[in-house]
Amino acid sequence: MQAAVLHGTLSEAEQDYYVRRVTEKFPISIVEKIILDVQEDHVDVRYMLHRFRDLRKMGGCCIGEPSDWNHAKQAELRDTLPNQIDC
Repeated sequence: MQAAVLHGTLSEAEQDYYVRRVTEKFPISIVEKIILDVQEDHVDVRYMLHRFRDLRKMGGCCIGEPSDWNHAKQAELRDTLPNQIDC
């Protein structure tokens, strides 16, 4: 994880506090970057979370994220019927 401090300085303890607050807010997400923008009397906290890709498998091949496909492949995905799993 990257932590960037803008327009001022923060001690290591202060940076750790903000990092801990963000990771507590999103316990199951991966925080990639935290930007701490120091103003006169407060700190603006911005963060970027890791986005997990939705990979699909069609025809036995892993073909990537559906939003990257052309219109014909997206229509094929909409028309497919998922296999029913009996538990």
